[in-house]
Amino acid sequence: MVQLERIISFLNEKAPSILQEAYDNSGLILGNPGSIISRVLVCLDADYEAVKKAAELNCQLVISHHPPIFRAVKVFTDETSEGRLLSLAIKNNIALYSSHTNYDSVCGGLTDQLCRKIGLFDIKVLKKSPISPEHGFGRYGHTELVSGREFISRIKKALDLDVVRYVGEIPDTVTLVAVFNGSYDREILHELQEIKPDLLLTGDLKYHDAQELMEKGIFTVDAGHFGTEKHFVESMTELLRYKFPQLDIVSYEGEDVFSYHTDE
Repeated sequence: MVQLERIISFLNEKAPSILQEAYDNSGLILGNPGSIISRVLVCLDADYEAVKKAAELNCQLVISHHPPIFRAVKVFTDETSEGRLLSLAIKNNIALYSSHTNYDSVCGGLTDQLCRKIGLFDIKVLKKSPISPEHGFGRYGHTELVSGREFISRIKKALDLDVVRYVGEIPDTVTLVAVFNGSYDREILHELQEIKPDLLLTGDLKYHDAQELMEKGIFTVDAGHFGTEKHFVESMTELLRYKFPQLDIVSYEGEDVFSYHTDE
């Protein structure tokens, strides 16, 4: 058993809350730091199904990447998804903690881990944090010379995806790759134009942003928000098991909100 306050302190060391974006809601969202934790559920999305699973398994804490609450909640009823989720957590004495944009941007965090999953080396920060240049959003790095089609296949295999979207003409060869997990943000376009990657890997690409990237000659693979961040579960589970071997850690990957239809 471990006091929740110790877990919070450890997670804040790994991904300081000061690194989160202004719109974000990382940190302890519900719960008493003095409570005692014996079982933790780790998930990408702290949605109703994840909290329900935590209740079924008698977990006292849910640690997620995406916060369950972004906006102020004024009504705690089952008429809202936030109200239903919070009511369920409170009834079952489950604390909620999220490590989101701070875990994306921190050195060694989710974005770096994605780079390693797809085989990049000599990894650098794409858009440096004003707080510290060693942290920031997006990364870029090198891979051994490989064809564009081979690298797309590598992405699909590494991320366990059946399909990905892409924008532009598949390059003959790939050696320099930029990575921006989760949702693409056009605020990185200037940096992309400076480094001129052979391929950009991202997710949640909007139509007009895709047009812009194509016009700028930046070949882009959209592997989805879920696809580029689901490894949070594996990553956070490993961290917690190493630091707190006395805890029972439950990994709950959940499902992509999108389904894909293919004719067979």
